[in-house]
Amino acid sequence: MVSSLRRVNRKAHFDAPGHIRRKIMSAPVSKELRSQHGVRI
Repeated sequence: MVSSLRRVNRKAHFDAPGHIRRKIMSAPVSKELRSQHGVRI
């Protein structure tokens, strides 16, 4: 479950380890752009 409280979301973000923080900060990218820039999901 995801909280709607800003302070709880900020705490979850800053307390998260790097591999989870990367997933939180990532944005959806189309297949064309992914292949063009060599980005994996």
